[in-house]
Amino acid sequence: MHMIKKKHNGSSLIEVLITLIVMAVGLLGLASMQMISIKNINNSQFRSLATDYAYDMAERMRANSVGVAAGNYVAIDTNSASSTTCSPCSSAQMARVDQFEWAQMMAQSIVSGGLPSGRGTVSGAVATGVYDINIQWDEQGRNDTGGTVETAQLILTIQL
Repeated sequence: MHMIKKKHNGSSLIEVLITLIVMAVGLLGLASMQMISIKNINNSQFRSLATDYAYDMAERMRANSVGVAAGNYVAIDTNSASSTTCSPCSSAQMARVDQFEWAQMMAQSIVSGGLPSGRGTVSGAVATGVYDINIQWDEQGRNDTGGTVETAQLILTIQL
């Protein structure tokens, strides 16, 4: 009886290279998923902040019903807010203080709770008592060519 010896030399270099390529593609996919996850976490944080800021202005308006009835909140825009101090404040002055403080909250750094390029407006009609509180900010998006910056918007409609 004659035995044939088989010679095992191990893996070839091509098999090792193919394994490395497959591993690299898998790791790149994992890194891409991590980046998309971080982007979505940031966007959800901004949406939560925008909701908080809209409700904050709604509560300020409810607290100053005389100012609302006088039309002091009809055309509020954080882009035109200016510092106002008063003690005690009239209802019109309180509306301007609310506008300034609202603008300051949105203009904070992102780490401190601000919105990137955040802007808030209030519009409505005293006759109907219906007001739209509009918050706009920049958030990250994605299209066929890669990452984009898009303007997001939240509108809260209230009736006082």
